[in-house]
Amino acid sequence: MSKKRIELNEKTILVTGSPGFIGANLVVRLLGELSSGTIVSLDNMNAYYAQDLKEYRLHWIEKKAETSGVKHIFIKGSVSDRMLIDELFKEYQFDIVVHLAAQASVRYSIAHLLYASSSSVYGGNKKIPFSTDDKVDAPISLYAATKKVMNCWHMHIQSFMIFRLQV
Repeated sequence: MSKKRIELNEKTILVTGSPGFIGANLVVRLLGELSSGTIVSLDNMNAYYAQDLKEYRLHWIEKKAETSGVKHIFIKGSVSDRMLIDELFKEYQFDIVVHLAAQASVRYSIAHLLYASSSSVYGGNKKIPFSTDDKVDAPISLYAATKKVMNCWHMHIQSFMIFRLQV
């Protein structure tokens, strides 16, 4: 299978989470490798991680942008601000979106979580009907494996309410 290379020059790219480790390294690399285009960086700059580290990374990005043919714009805002996101998409008409923003530590981002498990977690289990006490150690698909991870994860998080729907 051959890989198709996507031309990024002359594109308008949105990178959320740009002051993060991965986001900053991605933006700096794009600024160094591309000759034209626009990169819009978006982050809410919350205080979960050290502000001085985020500011350092933004400064690094801005310094790189000074010698790049790519225009860089930083916008302080949240990906959860629907009006802001709508305005940005209308104004910049992004060709590519790289969504790296995340709320570190789930405890800070949600108070309640509802997720649906699936009978897929039972894999090739021949016993019917299934039981929540059955072993689920051999998922037969990536989908089933992700559902199993959530089943395990919910047992270890005690600080907020989780509703598990087992079907």
